[in-house]
Amino acid sequence: MKQFIISQLLKADLVEIDRQLEETGFKDMSSMLLVKQVFLTIANVVDFELTVRPLYKENRELSTEYKKASKEYEFAKYLRNKFIGHVKHELTEKAIEWKPELRYLLKRTDERDMMFMFNLFILETAINTYVNADGSHKVFESETDLIYPPDLKRFLVYITFVVKSAIKYLTKLGEALGKNVEMLDPSEQKFEHWLAAGEADFEFIKK
Repeated sequence: MKQFIISQLLKADLVEIDRQLEETGFKDMSSMLLVKQVFLTIANVVDFELTVRPLYKENRELSTEYKKASKEYEFAKYLRNKFIGHVKHELTEKAIEWKPELRYLLKRTDERDMMFMFNLFILETAINTYVNADGSHKVFESETDLIYPPDLKRFLVYITFVVKSAIKYLTKLGEALGKNVEMLDPSEQKFEHWLAAGEADFEFIKK
């Protein structure tokens, strides 16, 4: 039951993100927050997938579905870790080097549109750090400049791909998990469940 609920929570987040991005596009701070949420949710999908692998033994199609975008999922997790999951001074330093414009826009950080640009510059810097030991890019075939329309389109195609691929995977995963979950009838509620709820003790979640 726990895994089924988690799969549906992740799917619901991605479905809503997909809906909003399709309606608004990627152009302001609201849409930047949606993209950040994409990275966060996909990173959670990557971690969650490790816990459901025993299910693949009898559901090989799930493994196949996940592998279709596994490389792109790992990229999203990297961006979550470097761009939003932690404060990375090295990333900001590299962004200042990569985008000298930042030095001349510091007096405008109270402007929403300007902070979208700040985020955009740091995001593309994070994208450009996802390289192999020899300096070649792991996912995109060249450096990314999100002000350059073809590069922006490439990035948005990537975002759409990971979101829709994960939704498809989580849909199939939910179907497989649901086969082993007792779906209780709301009209036949059992008092014992409420008794157990009344005895629940809460502890700090350490990890």
